[in-house]
Amino acid sequence: MSKTAVITGATSGIGAAYARRLAAEGYDLIITGRRESIIRKLADELTKQHNIKATVIIAELSEEVDIRRVIEVVKNAENIEILINNAGYGGTFKPVTRLTSADYEKMINVHQLVPLRLISKVVPGMIERKKGVIINVSSLGVYAPTPAGGIYQGTKSFLKLYSESLFMELKDKGIKVQALCPGYVDTDFFRDSEDEESKTSILSGFRTRLTMSPEAVVDYSLKCLEKDRVICIPGVVYRLLWRLVSIIPGSLYYRLTSRFIRVE
Repeated sequence: MSKTAVITGATSGIGAAYARRLAAEGYDLIITGRRESIIRKLADELTKQHNIKATVIIAELSEEVDIRRVIEVVKNAENIEILINNAGYGGTFKPVTRLTSADYEKMINVHQLVPLRLISKVVPGMIERKKGVIINVSSLGVYAPTPAGGIYQGTKSFLKLYSESLFMELKDKGIKVQALCPGYVDTDFFRDSEDEESKTSILSGFRTRLTMSPEAVVDYSLKCLEKDRVICIPGVVYRLLWRLVSIIPGSLYYRLTSRFIRVE
C-alpha cells in the first residue's frame, strides 16, 4: 500500500521543501495552496521525478467552503502517514487599533482550526496502524513576544502548546508529534508581510543575517523527528537566543523589546 503525506501551504517555502523531501522518499502527496499555477507546477515536477501521485487542492484556508473541501479529501484518503500543518501568514503585525474581528477570525481559522480539524481526521487511522507523524509549524516568536505581534504569536503559541499535549497523548501509540519553531526563513511569508518602514528597521538587518533556507529547516525538523523531540528550533543561533530569552527576567525583556520595536 502506498504511503501518503498531507502538507498545507505547500506552494513555496517550508511547505514546498517538505513536499520535495517526502516525494523523494516515495510518499504520495496531498498538498494545498492558493497560487494554482505554482503549486501545480510543483506537483507535476515531483510526479515526474519520483513516480508518485500528487493531489493538489487549491484552497484559501480561512474560508469554510475551502476548508471543507480539504477535509473531505483527507477524510477519504488512505494510509496517511504524515500530516504537516504548515499553512500560515503574518499579515496581522499591526497595532490592535488597526485590526478587525475579520483579521482575528481569519488567522484563528488558518493557524488553529484547520490544524485541529485535520488532526482529528488523521489520528484515528494512525492509531489503528500504530504509525504516524504530525508536524505543526509554529514559530520562534512564541518565545519572544513583540508589540503588535499578539494575534500571530498567540495563535502560533496555541500550536506549540497543543503539539506538546498531543505528543504526550500519542507517544505510546506509535505517533510522533512535533512543533516546528523556526526563526527567519527565506520564504514569501516575510516578503509579503513586511512593510516599507520595517524593511529599514533594526529587525530587518537582523533578519537578513540570520535567515535560513527552507531546506535547512526541513532537514533539521526531520532530524528532530528521528530523536523524538517535540519542540524543534532550527539554527544554532536561534537555539542560543531561545535559551537567552528564557533566562531574562520578563520585566527586562518587555522594556528592551518595547524600546526597539515601536508601534505607532
